[in-house]
Amino acid sequence: MREEIVSALKRYDELSKLILEQTIDQYSDELEGRAAPDSEEDIEQRLQAMAAEATDNATSELENEPDEKLGGKSLRSVFEEMGFDELAETMEYAALNLDRGVPQSLTESMATWSDRERVIEYCGNVIGDAAWTEEELKDEDSVFEIEFQKVRAALDVLCKMEEPVYIKAILDRFMSYPKVRDFVAESISEYIEAFPQVSVPMLIEELEMHTEDGMTGPCEDLVIMLAAIGKEYKSDEIYDELRRAFRFMENKLYAVICLADYGDDRAVKMFKNYINRNQDNISRELFYEMMSAIQKLGGDITDINDPFGDFQKKYNK
Repeated sequence: MREEIVSALKRYDELSKLILEQTIDQYSDELEGRAAPDSEEDIEQRLQAMAAEATDNATSELENEPDEKLGGKSLRSVFEEMGFDELAETMEYAALNLDRGVPQSLTESMATWSDRERVIEYCGNVIGDAAWTEEELKDEDSVFEIEFQKVRAALDVLCKMEEPVYIKAILDRFMSYPKVRDFVAESISEYIEAFPQVSVPMLIEELEMHTEDGMTGPCEDLVIMLAAIGKEYKSDEIYDELRRAFRFMENKLYAVICLADYGDDRAVKMFKNYINRNQDNISRELFYEMMSAIQKLGGDITDINDPFGDFQKKYNK
């Protein structure tokens, strides 16, 4: 890999980190003194979202600015002029070494490469050859989280290409593990959620196959993915599957949270009925989550008998 490219990517990464730090400081100051959101978590989420958007805009400009050390060319121009092998090498270097991750212009250059089939095959090889668990990692000196960034980069390219070709293979592999790390699930979920017309029937089919075993492990992640898609593309098909997940999941917390996020108030009656039927054996954690979900969905909780007494104490003050 050319030394000037490595140097340019390192400069890009350092500047990106500096921009992010400055942006967070700026928005932290702006949020001070305003009417506070409901919790510190809400403040942090708003801050991170605002900072991320502003940083994305700033780094995008950075990628398109002429660089004297690149002969007056921008990073984007350099990427667009690369041959395929150098482009792939550069993308893997960026995935493994840059805190910021792969520059958007590099992802787009790979996604728009003239030989589409070669790009798809390359991404499939990266995803298929990578370790998805620590136990599969061949090099003991490698860091699993960092190595998996190559998979994330390949998935980003496929999203940019609007290419869902590997959804079934990815779901099959994902479901073959009893449990995977959260960042692995989050990485593949972005790809799966990008193609709802293809992925929703597959997610539902997978979940229905695990009805009898309590929908544990990776099924919990699939329910989260389905709910995330449903927030943007509501359908009776998705709601019915989330409702079925609530009925059959061993850990019903996932289904309650997902139904609340999905945002269909039909779930209110179902939650109330469940609480009334299970006054003697409902766990405190599940009860509180269901009460919060009912409120989030616009339901009335004053007619619910609280077996733990905490909500009554709150409203009787």
